[in-house]
Amino acid sequence: MKRQHCENEARILEALGQGVAAEALEEPLRTHLANCPSCTEILTLYRLFQIDSQCLCAAAPVPDAGRVWWRARLAAHRAVASQALRPIMIAERFAVAIGSGAAIALLVGTLPWLAGQIVHRKVFSDTIVYSFSLSSLIVSSAVVCLLLMAGALYALWTEK
Repeated sequence: MKRQHCENEARILEALGQGVAAEALEEPLRTHLANCPSCTEILTLYRLFQIDSQCLCAAAPVPDAGRVWWRARLAAHRAVASQALRPIMIAERFAVAIGSGAAIALLVGTLPWLAGQIVHRKVFSDTIVYSFSLSSLIVSSAVVCLLLMAGALYALWTEK
């Protein structure tokens, strides 16, 4: 069955789109609407779509435009910042890798000497600090500082 078109469909749709109720239409359009099956069908579909739209809006409320705009700007700002910080992050990871490698190499290099110092001295005496030479204390302090820095950098690196 072919649907018949009416020359008043466009006028009725325009009036309904502007928010004019069917009862508030001009008198010639109201009488036409009562007699034309095509325009009556358009009015029925328009009302069904309005009811459906109201139900959907009630079920899924749309946030206000200002909030959506703010979130979009925030996401764009974060994307730009992430892109700008990428070279810095690469350099930071490279520095952490080199620092960790240096700390491990220093620890491996000084471990035999440190073990020899501990074995030949009394470990549990109160004078263990005084039994080390000044250079061994400096090296041990540097190793501890490097290990602490490596741990702090690792904690910063993994905190995303």
